[in-house]
Amino acid sequence: MIKLPLSPSSPDAVKLLQRIVRLRSRFKVIMPENISLLRKQIREFALSSKGAGINDAGLFYNVGNVFSSYDGPITMGELSRDLEVPLSTATRTMDWLVKNGYAQRLPDPNDRRVVRVELTETGNKTYQAISAFMLEKVEQALSQFTPAERDQFLSLLDKVLNAFEDAE
Repeated sequence: MIKLPLSPSSPDAVKLLQRIVRLRSRFKVIMPENISLLRKQIREFALSSKGAGINDAGLFYNVGNVFSSYDGPITMGELSRDLEVPLSTATRTMDWLVKNGYAQRLPDPNDRRVVRVELTETGNKTYQAISAFMLEKVEQALSQFTPAERDQFLSLLDKVLNAFEDAE
């Protein structure tokens, strides 16, 4: 058995981690049909292309977040930077989105060498559905807290996530 260096508060953290692992199947929820179909398409694409491009609904959600933070089409470089992935990964992702009708490529009006991309109406609707579904599930989980507990939990979770981001 591997012995890890643990801090005095670690027994609580270990118990929490054990519960999370044990309960992980309960985090899975029944998704609306359109999101389930999207997941199926993504899985089939990943298997058929040896994982190139988009590989999960979470990435689709992140792509939607990037597009929603801009007014109008963006460049592939902006997409790559904001997703924090190599340009080749952003390109494969966009190839899949375009092929499946979720996004489109457009010429840049000021520079014909630049290609801009944006979500189609179908892509926007799918992103909105995923976003609403995820927000509903988070709200459902947070409804167990009082307003003060909710604020404290969100603040503490933010600190934990910051620690993970800073560890990169």
